[in-house]
Amino acid sequence: MLQQEHPSRLWLVVILTLIALQGCSQGKYIHWKTPVAAPVEAVNGLLAYHYIALNQLSDAEVADFCLQLATQQAPGYQRFLLQLSCAERWLAQPLSKAQQTQAIAYYNRALIPLVRAAISRSDTTAQNLQLKLQLDPDESGLTFEQLFLAADLQPYDGFMLRQQDNGIGIAVIGQRANSNTAVDRYFPPEGVFRPLTFMPVKLDFSNPVLPVLTLRGVYMQQQQLWPFAEQRYQMNYDPASAYLCLLEAAVADQLEKTGLFDADKVEDKLGIYAIEPLRADKIPVLMIHGLNSSPLIWRRLSWAIFSNPQLAAKYQVWHAFYPSGPPPFFNAMRLRKLTDELLQHISPDLQATAANNMVLVGHSMGGVISKTFVQNSGSSLWDTTFYRGAAELPVDDNTRSTLEDIFIFTAKSYVKTVVFIDTPHRGAATADGLIGRLASAMITLPKTMKNVFGKMWQALTEDDIKPAMRGYMSGFGPNSVDVLSPRHPLVQQLTMLPLQVPVYSVIGNDDPARCTAFALCPGLNDSVVSYHSAHLAAAAAEIVVPSEHNSYQSPEAIEFISNILTSAALP
Repeated sequence: MLQQEHPSRLWLVVILTLIALQGCSQGKYIHWKTPVAAPVEAVNGLLAYHYIALNQLSDAEVADFCLQLATQQAPGYQRFLLQLSCAERWLAQPLSKAQQTQAIAYYNRALIPLVRAAISRSDTTAQNLQLKLQLDPDESGLTFEQLFLAADLQPYDGFMLRQQDNGIGIAVIGQRANSNTAVDRYFPPEGVFRPLTFMPVKLDFSNPVLPVLTLRGVYMQQQQLWPFAEQRYQMNYDPASAYLCLLEAAVADQLEKTGLFDADKVEDKLGIYAIEPLRADKIPVLMIHGLNSSPLIWRRLSWAIFSNPQLAAKYQVWHAFYPSGPPPFFNAMRLRKLTDELLQHISPDLQATAANNMVLVGHSMGGVISKTFVQNSGSSLWDTTFYRGAAELPVDDNTRSTLEDIFIFTAKSYVKTVVFIDTPHRGAATADGLIGRLASAMITLPKTMKNVFGKMWQALTEDDIKPAMRGYMSGFGPNSVDVLSPRHPLVQQLTMLPLQVPVYSVIGNDDPARCTAFALCPGLNDSVVSYHSAHLAAAAAEIVVPSEHNSYQSPEAIEFISNILTSAALP
C-alpha cells in the first residue's frame, strides 16, 4: 500500500499514479500502452480438476499438456494459473536451448496478466482468486511506493525502444520518493527508480473456492538465476525501463536556462547523481553536460548502457549537474571535489574497483571540465593569471585555498579514459560573436563565486593581474561564455597541457552532404565548435558524425562510445 507521503513529495507520487492509471498518458519521453483487458471469468472447479490431472502426468507428457492448455476454452485467471503450474513442471526438466526459450515465453505470457492485476491492486475476489504481493525493499531497505509494468512502457524515441525480455519473470519498475537524506542525496531528487522482476512463489489451494497466488517482486541489482527444481534460469532484468521512468519524471531540463543566467537559483541542485544503486564493484561512467544544458541530454547514451547486458553488468551511470553560468574552471573545481566525496563514500579505503576506474564523457563545456580531471596544471594557469605566487597573496586561507583549487589541479588517478563530445578545446568563435556577448551580459554569477573573487579584490589591485587576464578577471570574475572565447589565455594554456590518459573525440559536422572530412573541408564545424577546435592529435580514436552541436544523440557516436566501453582495458 502507499505509505503516508510528506506534502513536499506528494506531487511526484500523484503524477506517477496518474501516468500508470491513464494507460495512454502522453508524457515527455514515454507513453503507456493501453493493455488488452484479461478475461475475468471466475475460477471454478475446473482449475482443481486440471491441476490434479497435471500432477499425474509423467515428465515426458508435460510439454504437450502445457501447449494444449493454451487452446482450452477456459478463459481468464483460471487458465493462467494452470498454465503457470504446468510451465513450472516443464521448466524443471532438462531442456534444450530452443525448448527453454519456448517454455520461458509460455510461462511469461501466463504470468503477465496476473502481475498486471496484482500491481494495479485489482480486486480479483469476484473471480474466486486472491493475489498477494511480497515486495523486496530497495538497497537502502526502503519500500517502493509505486509499481509500473515495463511491458506497457513505450518511448517516443525509436532509438530507445524497450528490449525483448531476456529471461524468466515479468519486469516491473519500482519507485519511491527521494528522502534527501543519507545515501539518497546521491540520487536524483525526482525519485528512486529500480528494476524488479515478479515471480510467483506460492499457489495455495487450501481453500479451493478462493486459491491464493503470492507474487514476489524481486529487487534486481544485477542478473540473477531462479530455480525450478534442479534447473536454473536467468531472470528478466530490465534496468533500461527503470531509467526511462526516471527520465519521464525528471525536471532537470527546466533548470538549464536558470543555471546559465541565474545560477544561485539552482545552486542546491549541484551534484553528482547516480542513476542506479551505488556499487563498489562497478566502473562509474560520469557524464558531464555543457553550457545551457542538463543531464537529460544523456538519455540515449545512458539507455544504451542500461540496455546492453554486458555494459550494464560492468558500468554504473552517473550524471553531473551544475549551473553553467560560472566559468568551467570554477565548476570543474566543484565537480572534482564532489566526485572525490562520492568515491570516498563508496570505498572509504579507496581500494574498490569504482574508486580506481572511471570513464568521463563530456559534452562541449563539459568536455573542458573533464580535461581538468586528467591534466596536471602545475603553476601554468596560476602564472598566466597572477604576478604573485599563491603563498604571497594577501588573502585569508579559505580564499587562497579555493583560488588554488581553481587554478592548480592534479590529474585524478581514478580516471582512466575520457570521451570528448563537441568539445571546444581551443575555444568557440561564437563566444566572441554578438549572441555570445549578449548572453555573457545576462549571466549572473552565484554568491559562492562572488564571495571568493570579492575577497580577492579586497586584497589585490588590477596591477596584480597579468595584462592578458585583466579583462576577464574584473568584477567578480569571468563567466562561462567569456572563458570559452578562443582568445582566453587559460583556454590556450589548457590546450598545451598533456593529457594523462587515453582520450577519444566525437566531433560534429553540421553539413555532411558537403563536408565529408576535414581534409576536404577545412571549414568543417558543428555550427558552434569548429573541427580545428574539437580535434585532438593525441586522441586514441576520433569519429566525425552528422550533428549540430548535439553529437550526444548521434547513433554513430553512441555506438563509438559503447565500443570504447566494451573494449576498455578496465577491470
